[in-house]
Amino acid sequence: MDANEDRRAPPAGDNEEEPMVNWRGNWVPEREGIALKHVFDEMKDYFGQPETDPKVNFKIPNLRQVPGDPNLWRGEVEFTYQIERNPFTLDYMSIDVCIDLTPKARVSNMENYCSTWLYAYLPCYTVEKIEEYFEVGTGWRPSGKGTVKDENRDIVHFEAQLNVRPQPEPSFWVANDEEKKKFTRIGTIREAADDPANHFIFRCIGIFMVSAEVRGHSGVEPRPGFGNEASLTFTLVSARTLGVVDSVAPIVYRPRR
Repeated sequence: MDANEDRRAPPAGDNEEEPMVNWRGNWVPEREGIALKHVFDEMKDYFGQPETDPKVNFKIPNLRQVPGDPNLWRGEVEFTYQIERNPFTLDYMSIDVCIDLTPKARVSNMENYCSTWLYAYLPCYTVEKIEEYFEVGTGWRPSGKGTVKDENRDIVHFEAQLNVRPQPEPSFWVANDEEKKKFTRIGTIREAADDPANHFIFRCIGIFMVSAEVRGHSGVEPRPGFGNEASLTFTLVSARTLGVVDSVAPIVYRPRR
């Protein structure tokens, strides 16, 4: 299921502040519905288009202390899209990315592959663009923690997190027309990975939630602009596959770090 697909809200007329619209069987505020359609359905303003910059701004509304570590602070990134010159804010961004559904060795550090996490791959220029947007929008410099760069092929490897129940599990969609404008949901990523027919590396438009962690000092909330770096975590909520790729890089088969 995509994020928001399991949410139920009152129909239009029960909310006097903002009209409600139906998005995939769920009633959501009208502005949210416009943004969801823009990102999920129309697949606009995604990162990975070398000649086009997405019309989106990054922001972290607030940071909160991580339980058990008073010097570590975490916040979720919000994304504001310019749609017909009007701002619409969502918790999601989209990226042209490769995800790996091939089985991994059954060793301890590879447990729950395609259930709670999977390998993802991005061209370096895409990573650099995302980091640029993040730093401009939030003031924090991305640390690059959790990523591995393949200098030979100019790609970056990272671990994408996956939601698990009771949260909506990330959905897996396949194109059903040659122009790849229409997609059919065939299940969750976990279910797709259980089918040997899907044991490939897929290029897709991946839709992610993003969180950031920043180190503070003496229990004081850190502020941008003082040299602190932010560690980013990407959680995949939906993948619209554009086809199978033969190979990304040997890094696909390296042990987890």
